[in-house]
Amino acid sequence: MPVMADLATSVRPLAPRPLDIPPARTITQSSLAPVAALIALMAAYALCFGWLSLDRYWAYQMHALDMGNMGQAAWNTIHGHPFRFTNMRLPYKIEAWNTTTRLSFHVEALFPVISLVYLIYPHPESLLVLQTLALTLGAVPVYLLARDMLGKPWLGVAFAAAYLLFPPLEAMNLYEFHPVSLATPLLVFAFLFAQRRRYPLFVICCLAAMGTKEEIGLVVAMFGLYVAFVNRDRRIGLGMAAVGALWSLAAVFVVERHYRLPGTKAYLQARYAYLGHGVRGLLHTVFHNPGAFGRVLLIWPKLWYLFRLLAPVGFLALLAPAVLLLGAPTLVLNLFSQDFHMYSGLGDNSAELISVVLIAAIFGARLVLQILRYWVSPRMAATGIGAYVLFVALVSQHFDGYTPLGKLFQRPTIGSHQRLADKFVAMVPATAPVATQDQLDPHLSSRRYLYLFQDTGRQPPPPQVPADYILLDVSSPTYPQPSFQLHDAAEKWIHTKGWGIAAANDGLILIRQGARSRTIGAQFYSYAYADGALIEHRLRARSSGSDVLGYNVQQTDLPNHRIPNLAFSIYVRPIRRLDTNLQPFIFETMGRHLIQCAADPLGLAWFPTSQWKVGHTYVVRMNPLETDWGTPGTARLYVSLGPALTSKPPDCARLWSRHGQLWPAGTQDIEF
Repeated sequence: MPVMADLATSVRPLAPRPLDIPPARTITQSSLAPVAALIALMAAYALCFGWLSLDRYWAYQMHALDMGNMGQAAWNTIHGHPFRFTNMRLPYKIEAWNTTTRLSFHVEALFPVISLVYLIYPHPESLLVLQTLALTLGAVPVYLLARDMLGKPWLGVAFAAAYLLFPPLEAMNLYEFHPVSLATPLLVFAFLFAQRRRYPLFVICCLAAMGTKEEIGLVVAMFGLYVAFVNRDRRIGLGMAAVGALWSLAAVFVVERHYRLPGTKAYLQARYAYLGHGVRGLLHTVFHNPGAFGRVLLIWPKLWYLFRLLAPVGFLALLAPAVLLLGAPTLVLNLFSQDFHMYSGLGDNSAELISVVLIAAIFGARLVLQILRYWVSPRMAATGIGAYVLFVALVSQHFDGYTPLGKLFQRPTIGSHQRLADKFVAMVPATAPVATQDQLDPHLSSRRYLYLFQDTGRQPPPPQVPADYILLDVSSPTYPQPSFQLHDAAEKWIHTKGWGIAAANDGLILIRQGARSRTIGAQFYSYAYADGALIEHRLRARSSGSDVLGYNVQQTDLPNHRIPNLAFSIYVRPIRRLDTNLQPFIFETMGRHLIQCAADPLGLAWFPTSQWKVGHTYVVRMNPLETDWGTPGTARLYVSLGPALTSKPPDCARLWSRHGQLWPAGTQDIEF
């Protein structure tokens, strides 16, 4: 195995001890100040990201996929139904639809252990707190490894700070909850124990990390090979490598395949469609269309993905390429994927790479120290390395981080509408099956039966216990369906015998079996009233009997989108009675190319422009604009007003070819 031989040759001189200094046990007695600094950094991180994570949840900025089904699966696991959730039963255009178990698209064997937090507090906040504390704890093995390898406790503190300031780590912390986030600290602990030859603890950490997601077994296999060929502990290393590889293969090709329903896409199939179906499809692509690999790999976003993984540690990891090989399985999976979530450097798809990059950076710093000692004193060299690590960590934090130091920092808004939503959620009995929509879903997830409307549990296959409650917020995003479809389905239930409206206010509506009213009160439409509203971007535009007064725009889903989603609110005032229903459109262009459009107005199907009163100002919120584009540059955005769409999902190219008058709506820098 020439690769592993090279790994052994390049790493072995770095492994046994630090730079001619006493063993770690002596260093720990030297000073309490570095330990106090570490504790302070960890406390600051835990408080900041615990607060930001919970605020995002309380502000209704988390989604059915994945916070909703994570919460429901945890609740069901504690109540004797492991891995079960019910909000992905309809044929959405995503992987593994029509499922009621997480095992159909991810194999997270550690999930029953994770779910024990629901014994303390049976709500999604428990998962968010657990995730924050686990990621915070990862600073401990980073500190210990750097201290052991570099011989300076304060360098351990510097690398712990770099870990806590690592933008992909922070983004993962804020991107709802995913079990694989726990793999980040577990893998650093595993490597630390391997270095110290504490193999029982190494095995425990590796097994726990494997239980967070199916592909982690491949990284554990690389760790096992490291132990076998660098530490020369062949029995434990090769054993762990075999266990890790076999686990990943079994998880994907046995467990997931068993639980996934026929006709639905596998998780991997959805992200590597260009490779064809199965091994035969892969071989056909290799021999008959090899250029497909280059077209997927050689694009700007992939280059910037690598840059943003390595820049927060000042590219020190590149000085230990053999150690970076430990993350090769995940890096290959991400780089050859067509799904931008996997190579954004955000979210949960780089969890294990965060660990490997930090470990490699520590090895790289050791090499630099070895070189510098020929020119400067050991103390000066250590000070220089520590200052450099902190400097690049802070620079990366400024450009890409999510603390108050970063330009991406956002504190979610919790206003009157969110507090009203809390009251509507409380109207649904704790044990009642309920159908709801995207951002309400996580707040109703602590129950056995929860459906993503239009599903109410009655549709096969197979039917579940039906929901007698339907809770919607017509002013919030409606993923994965257009808003008019939810409106049409809700109207049918309102007028179904034995059903009615239990409550309606500010766009929130609770439809319930047994309610008598079928009339929506005036207070329901307050989500559209905007007299006296603050309009941040003014437009002097008039079209089709209406003044387009301006727009507000918010960046959304930042923790998982390198190019932010844009949520537009368009302010319109009719100057005469509108006989034709109108709606805004948002177009995004670069040069002569249409990149994307937003053509799904929220709540307009419930309160069309033909019902608006002359002289009053109304706001139309749009389903967020998600940019899908692979070329860096500056995109231009435009607002248009035209006849409302009432049927099939919009065709952006056709709408663009038929657009009417356009008004500038700002620009967006497309960076990767």
